[in-house]
Order: sequence, then C-alpha cells, then structure tokens
Amino acid sequence: MTPADASELSGRIATAARSVPGVADLHGGMFGEIGTYLPGGRVTGVRIADRRVEVHVTLYWDYPIRATADAVRSAVEPFAGLPVYVTVEDLVQRHAEDSRPGSDPPVAGRQ
Repeated sequence: MTPADASELSGRIATAARSVPGVADLHGGMFGEIGTYLPGGRVTGVRIADRRVEVHVTLYWDYPIRATADAVRSAVEPFAGLPVYVTVEDLVQRHAEDSRPGSDPPVAGRQ
C-alpha cells in the first residue's frame, strides 16, 4: 500500500468511526502509539497492518459499549477490506450543555 493509499484509507476509516453515535473520538493509546503514520502527519487511533485494521476509540459512558463497538466495526468494514478490531480505550461523560439528543459535543483535537 502506498502512502497515498494509506492516507486516504485511514482518513475514511477515521471518519466512519467518528460518525457512529456514542463515539467521542479516536484514541491514540496510553502512550500515543496507535496511529497511521504518513508523510507530513498521522491519523491517531487507526492502525492499518497487513492482515488487519485496528480502531481505538473513546466512547460516551451512557452508550452500550459492546453495541457501539460493533457499530464502529460495521461502519469501518466496508472501507477496510480486512478484519477490523475495535478497542474501547476509555469512557467519558458528556457535559450538560452537550446532552442534546443526537448531538455529540466537539472533542479537543477533532475537526
């Protein structure tokens, strides 16, 4: 896979994972080791290997963990073309002003 291919694929995977209700953001791991490294940048929380794709996420605590992880897997699989492994790294609480139904609050570092 070329760097351009990896960049496009990791970006699509990140967008698909973030679009799942209950996902607060992607997670880079305890030491920031989870990511796809590209020329000029990286996609945190997505690791593409030869035989699998890993997606590491932070979820809102009030969503069902297993069902949300399964939804992330289902959202990512059409792009990945490989087995998708989802790891829930952390749970976070929404702020009161961000608790409107259907709206996820902005997360630092997420654009």
